[in-house]
Amino acid sequence: MSQEPIPLSVIGGFLGAGKTTLLNRLLQGTSGVRYAVIVNDFGDLAIDGDLAAEHGGDTLTFANGCLCCTLGDSLLTTLNDLTRRDAPPDHIVVEASGVADPRQIADMAVLHPGLRRDLSIVLVDAETILEQARDERLKETVERQAAAADLLVLNKCDLVARDRRAKVRDWAARQAPEAPLIETEHARLPLELLFARDEVKPAGPGRDTAKGHDHGALFRSRSVPMVRPLDLAALRAGLTGLPPSVLRAKGFVSLAGKPENLHLVQLVGRRLRIHAWDAGGRAPPRRELVFVGTPDMPSGEWLERALYPPVVGTGLDNSGE
Repeated sequence: MSQEPIPLSVIGGFLGAGKTTLLNRLLQGTSGVRYAVIVNDFGDLAIDGDLAAEHGGDTLTFANGCLCCTLGDSLLTTLNDLTRRDAPPDHIVVEASGVADPRQIADMAVLHPGLRRDLSIVLVDAETILEQARDERLKETVERQAAAADLLVLNKCDLVARDRRAKVRDWAARQAPEAPLIETEHARLPLELLFARDEVKPAGPGRDTAKGHDHGALFRSRSVPMVRPLDLAALRAGLTGLPPSVLRAKGFVSLAGKPENLHLVQLVGRRLRIHAWDAGGRAPPRRELVFVGTPDMPSGEWLERALYPPVVGTGLDNSGE
């Protein structure tokens, strides 16, 4: 007897919108469902795969490209392999890269007999989206992502005032007029909202996604090994002083004073968070930072010099936790 098609869901949204946070809430909040999780990082280091919560299924990572364009063939091969297993997963969830088009990934399920297209969930950072939408370098990407949503999540609403939240809602409604809008903080969503019970048709016509595109022409990624422990104060100063062409930074570092401990670095725009990270028994990830930005972002050598000025003290204090 042939098996039922496996639902495929996509979590999309721009860099730093909260996709991994939402994915982990899903993985930690449901039981009895065997997920196959596919995580895509635009840079050449699959950091989000390390950040994905432990669960009863598989976590597969793709780096150094987008699943909607340069890595599309690899994704199709992986989906074929998952559907043909003797014990296939109950549900496949793809966390798209921060510059990917969620619609193109989700629509792969429409053409695959072993898959059923479930929701395309797109997160929007309420704090930064209006500026991104005015930036000619980013405008098309963030609009295309929002237009792909079956469910549009306005995240980080706790960081914006009421009048700005209203402007973000207006912008989002223009991009995806038929998609439900949900406002939230820290990607806190009722899990029952995340999956469709009935067949989901592809999101409305929106923008033309049939034409070829390559996000490598619009964005750049730099990986900088953090070969020595960093002074915390210098790290903070270097990251917050980066030029606007750097849109996102994430990765793992060691800090002076506690070189044996890993710290996770997350930079979105000018908002920076550095906190201790526990591998939880897994193999520790590489000490490396990945930067994603526009084509005019600085070189890897420039970024390394910005983060490794002469060390004048440990700089390690509780403010980094």
